[in-house]
Amino acid sequence: MHDEMAQIYHQLKNGTGHELVTDENVQELIRMAEQYGDERIETLLREWHSNCGDDNASAVSRNVPPSSAMNQGQGGRTGR
Repeated sequence: MHDEMAQIYHQLKNGTGHELVTDENVQELIRMAEQYGDERIETLLREWHSNCGDDNASAVSRNVPPSSAMNQGQGGRTGR
């Protein structure tokens, strides 16, 4: 499981893999961002988690990937 988390985290660092973030793995990904001191990814994952929390979110909305703002560290562009 840790290798899978590392792969997802690496993809997030590269601006991809957003669709792989789920309720089941978001906390571990947040811990990894904290450990590596990546405040940008940590903040975006926390925002995703709070917007898609368990309380009132449907199963569909919980699987919405984090904001395309993950790419803002790459010159603010969200596309290619």
